[in-house]
Amino acid sequence: MELSQPFNISDLVGRKVCDQSGRRIGRVFEARAHWEADGTVVIDELLVGRGGLLKRLRGPGPGPDARGIAWEAITEVGAETIVMHQ
Repeated sequence: MELSQPFNISDLVGRKVCDQSGRRIGRVFEARAHWEADGTVVIDELLVGRGGLLKRLRGPGPGPDARGIAWEAITEVGAETIVMHQ
């Protein structure tokens, strides 16, 4: 899956995230996005790791900070792994 090609946001949930050296960051538990005026959806960030899971289950409010990775930091979306630059 190329970053420039359209895909379902739900396809990202559950994928492993690692940096370019292969160090594991965590799994994607949620993708945050917004609508553009022309009707397209733009991904803002991915919530990963334990904090991302708790944020997804609890919703907004007090709790552990979820690690958000800006979509601009993503360099590759593979079949099982998402790679971010360091």
